[in-house]
Amino acid sequence: MEDSFFIKVNGIVYEIVPEEGNTFTIFKNDSEYTQVLRNKNKKWMRIDYKTDEPILEENKEVEDIGRLIDRALGRD
Repeated sequence: MEDSFFIKVNGIVYEIVPEEGNTFTIFKNDSEYTQVLRNKNKKWMRIDYKTDEPILEENKEVEDIGRLIDRALGRD
């Protein structure tokens, strides 16, 4: 597992904690905020805490966070 790192999206600093596979736990304001997943189609999705299943929705914040995670990890 990789070390955590920080990104800044729209003036907000997020801590990114890599988990297994393409899953990341996101902290905002020093509190756990959400989990995101990069699927096989390179689409970023939020994970539902109750079901542990990806939520199929358009979410600009998740897409922006995911884009910067990809950039930080040197992925396309």
